[in-house]
Amino acid sequence: MFSFNKKGGLLGIDISSSAVKLIELSYKGGTYRVDSYGVASLPEGAAYERDIVEADPVGEAIKRVLKQSRTKTRHCALGIPSSMAVNKVIAMPASIPASEMEAQVTLEAEQYIPYPMEEVNFDFEILGPSSQSPEMVDVLLAATRTENVEIRLAAAEMAGLTVDIIDLESHAIELLFSTLVDDVSRHSTVALVDFGSSMTGVNVFEKGRVVFSREQAFGGKQLTEEIMQRYGLPYSEAGLAKKNGNLPEGYIPEVLDPFRENMVRQVQRFLQFYHASTQQGSVDKILLSGGCASIPGIDEQIQDATGISTTLANPFSDIVLNSRVNPARFTSDIPAMLVSTGLALRGLT
Repeated sequence: MFSFNKKGGLLGIDISSSAVKLIELSYKGGTYRVDSYGVASLPEGAAYERDIVEADPVGEAIKRVLKQSRTKTRHCALGIPSSMAVNKVIAMPASIPASEMEAQVTLEAEQYIPYPMEEVNFDFEILGPSSQSPEMVDVLLAATRTENVEIRLAAAEMAGLTVDIIDLESHAIELLFSTLVDDVSRHSTVALVDFGSSMTGVNVFEKGRVVFSREQAFGGKQLTEEIMQRYGLPYSEAGLAKKNGNLPEGYIPEVLDPFRENMVRQVQRFLQFYHASTQQGSVDKILLSGGCASIPGIDEQIQDATGISTTLANPFSDIVLNSRVNPARFTSDIPAMLVSTGLALRGLT
């Protein structure tokens, strides 16, 4: 299963290398509302970078986040990391009948997918007339190894969920920003940099569409491990101390400042990769997401180093919260909720 089809009312569930994040949205009277949300950590070893190693601990984490969120919905949308997928826009003759398009796309897809077709799940969406020729249509093709889909399905089903949609995370982010954030329309080129637990990724938008994606092995886990080694703490205690800020006096200059400098270097590398891959103009704005995006002053530090306006991504400024959602807790988790929110929107747009 790998589907672009729209469904009604879905939980958006993002499975990262360190946590499961869930959000449920509704739309009424021109306003989006967060009806429920939750975050549950994964045990160490359940996932490696973006690969799920075992379905069982992920399924248990999904059960915990369902209980925490108090949602009654049992249908969901899941994401596949873009680094695990082929994502390509291809041009097809507009004259192909709809009944024959799937067969023709399958034949065309074989030259873009580096695996035997029987080992992949794929789907496609017709985007509209191609800029190359009025006689062609642009078709968005997305494919991933079947094993990437099956292990996520197994974890969700173990928690009692029905999976209606599996989409690429980059598509979910694109939908999120085209629906809830007008920065994309105001700025010709926007880079969203997501600092995850073990991976940091970038999606570059040009006029609202993702045109460049890349991930690098770097994230908040490295900061946690440095705290462990320097202060002799177990991993769980180091993570808690990092979050609460109750660390020795030398923590900021000796540990946090070097980590922030490394964050800046990651962004600079992403920008170099983007510029090397396109002949277009420069990035106009940088948006930050992920847990480490909340580190005080990192937005200003990146802005000073790159000369590009940099802010924390917040697509929830015009969204209301259900009374059962804790505002303070939700606000602190906003940087980590972007993918799950984009997935939840698949049920509403």
